[in-house]
Amino acid sequence: MLVDKYKPKTLDEVIGQTIVVKKVLNWLDEWEPGEALMLYGPTGIGKGIIVELIAKEKKLNLVEVNASDNRDASSIKKLIPATKNSSLMGGRIILIDEADNLSREDRGGAAELIDIIKNSKYPVILIAKDAYDSKLRTVRKYCQLVKLRKVAKNIIERKLIEIVKKEKLKLSFTEIKKIAENADGDVRSAINDLEIESLGYREKEKSVFETMQAIFKGDLKTALKTMELCDKNLDEIFWWVEQNITNEYNNIDDIALAFDFLSKADMFRGKIYKNQNYRFKKYMRDMIASISTIKSKKGFTMYKPPSMLIILGKSKATRKKADEFNQILGRQLHCSKRKVKEQMPYLNLILKNYGDENSVSV
Repeated sequence: MLVDKYKPKTLDEVIGQTIVVKKVLNWLDEWEPGEALMLYGPTGIGKGIIVELIAKEKKLNLVEVNASDNRDASSIKKLIPATKNSSLMGGRIILIDEADNLSREDRGGAAELIDIIKNSKYPVILIAKDAYDSKLRTVRKYCQLVKLRKVAKNIIERKLIEIVKKEKLKLSFTEIKKIAENADGDVRSAINDLEIESLGYREKEKSVFETMQAIFKGDLKTALKTMELCDKNLDEIFWWVEQNITNEYNNIDDIALAFDFLSKADMFRGKIYKNQNYRFKKYMRDMIASISTIKSKKGFTMYKPPSMLIILGKSKATRKKADEFNQILGRQLHCSKRKVKEQMPYLNLILKNYGDENSVSV
């Protein structure tokens, strides 16, 4: 995937965050035990990769709480040996990703985190979307805060143009500009959108029916390639497969195995949306394609569109109208249409409570 291929390899390749990189380096040079650094800001703007590359360039071992781990007291306690024990491999950086995902049910998580910060022999860096989340209220007192802002649209445009030239993709500047604008400062999202937009130009697109044939009746290699060229996105392929498993297989064990593969794909799908971690897309794709390894298949199968997509199709006109309204309102308010969409439920509530006399239908 392009997002992996063009992941920054050095600090100089990190775009739009030069000042932040300098602040992190200065903090690291002046670090004293008892204080952590908290990097915070939206997803896809370079928080994790900055720490990773600093550790690499300074030849420090990066000890990380994985993004999929629970942030409760028991999981954070596992870090304690790494914060106190000496290493034959040199210095360390202790990285705690998604610190604002501390478990609400386990209040001991914040206390354990503070204990690590106060007693660690090595620098501790926390990553969060929102440093002012209530769960971080006590932790924040022990941290120096560094905010990362969304990457400017023109900087994202330059990066996309660079990728388009290197990959020899057939995309116009207007298309690139639109991708950069829709990304809303998220570099990772922009590169993923660029890849999706360009797929149709690399090779003739495959219809969803050809893709179903490849997944259910082909081999693994064919399934993977056809999915990459499909005219539907990975979410839509997921729902098509879910709808047609029972149409394809008669044997209950085969149906169970197919749904087992699909459930694993759904787990990765959940991680993509929860963590905005698009690296999981390839694992989601691989799990769906693995259904092709089930050998007992029918002869001809009439594949049916998923009921969810039928519902979405019927509401397409309404959603298009809402999208256009959000875009117009976004221009007036000097923000993205995505931000308008996020805030619209609150605006509707305000207008509703304002009174019938002055109410406005939105």
